[in-house]
Amino acid sequence: MKQIITLLFLAVFTVVGSAQIIIEGDPYGNNPYASIADALTDSTNPADVILITGAITESVTINQSITLRGTDPTIDIIQAAGSASADGTGPRVITINGNAQNLNVIMENLGIRYGNFMDNGGGINIDKVTGSVTLNNLMIVDNFAAKNGGGIGIAGSNVDIINCTIQNNSCGNGDGGGLIVAPNNGASVDNVINVKQSLIDSNSSNNGGGIYINGNNGFGDQYRIECNIENSTISNNIASSGSGGAGGGGIWAKAADYIGTDGNGGANTSLQLVHATLYNNDHSGTAVKNGIQFTSAGTEDTNFQAFNSIIVTADVLSEKVLNFANSNTIEVINCILGGLQSPNTGFLDNASRNNQRGKTATYAGLTGTLTDAGGSTLVIPITESSTGDDYCTAATGIAIPTTDQRGYSREGIQDAGAFEFGGTLSVESEVLKVNTLKIFPNPVKSTLHISSLNTIIRAFIYDMTGKRVYQSQTIYNNSLNVSHLKVGLYILKVEDVDHNWSSSKLVVSR
Repeated sequence: MKQIITLLFLAVFTVVGSAQIIIEGDPYGNNPYASIADALTDSTNPADVILITGAITESVTINQSITLRGTDPTIDIIQAAGSASADGTGPRVITINGNAQNLNVIMENLGIRYGNFMDNGGGINIDKVTGSVTLNNLMIVDNFAAKNGGGIGIAGSNVDIINCTIQNNSCGNGDGGGLIVAPNNGASVDNVINVKQSLIDSNSSNNGGGIYINGNNGFGDQYRIECNIENSTISNNIASSGSGGAGGGGIWAKAADYIGTDGNGGANTSLQLVHATLYNNDHSGTAVKNGIQFTSAGTEDTNFQAFNSIIVTADVLSEKVLNFANSNTIEVINCILGGLQSPNTGFLDNASRNNQRGKTATYAGLTGTLTDAGGSTLVIPITESSTGDDYCTAATGIAIPTTDQRGYSREGIQDAGAFEFGGTLSVESEVLKVNTLKIFPNPVKSTLHISSLNTIIRAFIYDMTGKRVYQSQTIYNNSLNVSHLKVGLYILKVEDVDHNWSSSKLVVSR
């Protein structure tokens, strides 16, 4: 039976005072609610946190500021049904309806799956949120929308997508297999969508297999939409429209004339890539529309910039990865590009910008295989001493992230794409002052001792990929036997009797 309780909550790695509502698998007991919907109804504090443990089958509607949090997106899951379907006859998983209100919604460490909805956004649909929505460390997989946005639909909202996997989602006859982003006049706000340290892979739709940026959705051209993709991989997505279709296996951006009130005019859509890897995206209709495709609904073209990125197919240069037609190219620097349609030679053949075109994935150094190399999402690594290694020698003039898709530090001359070869993960002990956690010895060989002001009731140990390798529901004599763990670096997280969390770096040696 699903249960909920209200507690004073201190989040792992962060100190946040709020009410905590626990759904399913509750270790404390006496929760009065049977569903996430009941918990949302009873929540009156915008700082409330609903904790999700285990798989819960429920279609959830959110119209208030709230945090939904799990601990592991492969285990803590919200699903619309018990299995995947693709006929549009079932429910959506999550609906976030802002009604043009300044809401702040956070969802993190959760799986979102098996949505099968007749309209937009099979997994998550976000509409008219003028505050912000943060999706962090979500696995949005195996969802279907009969219209647009198989994984995620976003309209008239500001959304940050961080450390997320958007994979194996699809549409019926619609567009944006992974996600669709669009303005909405009802929200009366320009929209900024940030995709960071994420994977968008193996999604499919009519056009825009990975992403569809829809600046002309019938009524959205009064507001702008800006899509920023940073330290992310967009791979193996498919647009299935025929030769007359818009295409864009990876990304399709459709611009309209901006008719807002500021008098500036111009296009209402912008796309920027920073340390992005686009690989092996496909359009079934024609080879010139595989990767990134632009179209216009008026006289303006999508504003486009790319920095420190790799955009290639596998190794076939006749398969075009970027069609510059209908784009307003603002800047391209430090990019390795495959076969191009209507190339903008003013940017691409200027030696000071350090771009190379007509190159293969092998030339760039991509292995072509999604790999767990640490971090929250799979990446496509590059090989040592390949062209992409230490490639980014030209100044970009913009702020460049100091870490890669995995959160590993970028070193010296940065590599092109989302992966930094030789990057290192810096992990510092983070101890909550309220709990003053101490562990010894550290490094440890077998028995780890824990010292704390409060009694510790549970302990979890994670490896540096984020995988949980140890869990203890009972602590004896304030010690843990870690002799079974391999030599290496780990993160220890503990909970005390007052439900405060603390964490620390742990080194296992022999």
